[in-house]
Amino acid sequence: MRAKKLLVFALFALYTAAAFYLLFYIRSSMLNFYTYGEYFRKNSNFVPFRTIAEFVRYYRADDVIYGDLSFDNLWGNLAVFMPAGVFFPALWKKQRSFKVFALTIAAVIIGVEAGQFLTMRGSCDIDDFILNISGAFIGFAFSKLNIVRKLIFTDIS
Repeated sequence: MRAKKLLVFALFALYTAAAFYLLFYIRSSMLNFYTYGEYFRKNSNFVPFRTIAEFVRYYRADDVIYGDLSFDNLWGNLAVFMPAGVFFPALWKKQRSFKVFALTIAAVIIGVEAGQFLTMRGSCDIDDFILNISGAFIGFAFSKLNIVRKLIFTDIS
């Protein structure tokens, strides 16, 4: 059981490092190019589903410039927090309550969005939050499957 717990924590650490890289280091910072005010005006969206609808339009129109970017953005934002939806309840019993998990993952995602704003990497977008939390909820649903529970929950044999 101890080996299983170490393995699951190691996989979680690997996932965390990969997510951190994708969320913060895949893009270069704009700190040397904009003030925070300029960056905020150019890289923020607080209208739910605006960016999602725009990306879906680009993708469906097979736009040469934004089509692949749209696909990557939509599915990437959905997928990046899916593993967290499995790992959190697998590693911490309190995270098995949907309410506790939802509050925790919302705080994590808001922290990521704030961190991206402060480092001027990425954008501050409500649609990123919607896609990220939806992905985490899908992962949480997977954590309820018996096969998943047997494989990675550290307190179940």
